[in-house]
Amino acid sequence: MTPKRTITGLALALGAFAPLVAQTPLFTDGPAFGGSKIFSEGRNPLGNSARYDQPPPGYYFTYLDGDNRAQDNKSSLQDAVSADAGMASAALAKLKDAPWAQRTRAFGFASIRNTVHFALVREELNGLTAMPDLNPADLGSSAALLNNTTQVNARRAVVERMSFGGGSSTNGTGFGASLRLERWSMGARTGALNPWPGAANLSEAESLLGYTGTQNKTLTYAMDMGFVTELAQGLRLGVTVDQLNPKVLWEVHLKPQFRAGLQIALGPSTSVSVESDINGVEKMPFPVKQQTTSASLRFEASPAVALVLGAQRRKIGDASVTQGGVTLQLRTPTLLVAVGLQLGQDRPLRSATVMVN
Repeated sequence: MTPKRTITGLALALGAFAPLVAQTPLFTDGPAFGGSKIFSEGRNPLGNSARYDQPPPGYYFTYLDGDNRAQDNKSSLQDAVSADAGMASAALAKLKDAPWAQRTRAFGFASIRNTVHFALVREELNGLTAMPDLNPADLGSSAALLNNTTQVNARRAVVERMSFGGGSSTNGTGFGASLRLERWSMGARTGALNPWPGAANLSEAESLLGYTGTQNKTLTYAMDMGFVTELAQGLRLGVTVDQLNPKVLWEVHLKPQFRAGLQIALGPSTSVSVESDINGVEKMPFPVKQQTTSASLRFEASPAVALVLGAQRRKIGDASVTQGGVTLQLRTPTLLVAVGLQLGQDRPLRSATVMVN
């Protein structure tokens, strides 16, 4: 491998999971599907532990699957291997502004009783990041493209998580804490426009997004805390702190992340929440800082039906991405069904959750 390719590959290795570090909206509960983290519904073990007393007691089952990629990412990857040198060169220029793609799959079980939350979850995270070679000497003709060093780096991280937590509210003020025990597995594969021995061809980019290898494994744990309080009738303040125990896992410096938000009741059936990460931190599995700001509108159409709409803006390193989401909930005293969809993707992230009591 040439020095240029070695340096490029290292940069990709450090950045490939930039879009994956956002919190997975497990149990259809989180900003990706229009909801909230600070004022979560208490189902998500990655949500606000102070809200663990909110959901009805029962057994919860969830499944989540889908893609999340930069605009024009898929078409640019396809056109970059075109036999038409002009089309390929134009696609590589587009790829500079649309370098990443993400695939997420998760399933889990949670038992919620009174103020106690227990969950077993498996998350599978696949990321693809492209680093196009835009040197004019390597573009514009078939001969020039033979020297083009455009690469893509595919990475996969799988986490198997057991979490325990508790939270309760008294007189409008609630506290909560949780402990996460996690087993992380990771793997990587590289592709290139002009592959060297051992590298995949860029034409296989879509299959690289489904890469399944995981060569490295480790065990770790994390502690989170949450707080909510009612400032006035219909006005709530909330704060969460994730990763209270700083540590270095592989090359990732895991530090506490603080998030704060406000919720305002617009009437007996409607509320609006606005929240944001206060600081940017690195998260597994790569050292890329990220922050998220989101807004959510919740409408209770009836005691049995609720609709949640929202949007979030994620800052991933130096890039920002805005996304929208929606969740529909159907409830009875002994059954809950929640279906969520993240908008604006060609293979949208989607989730379903069922509770039985």
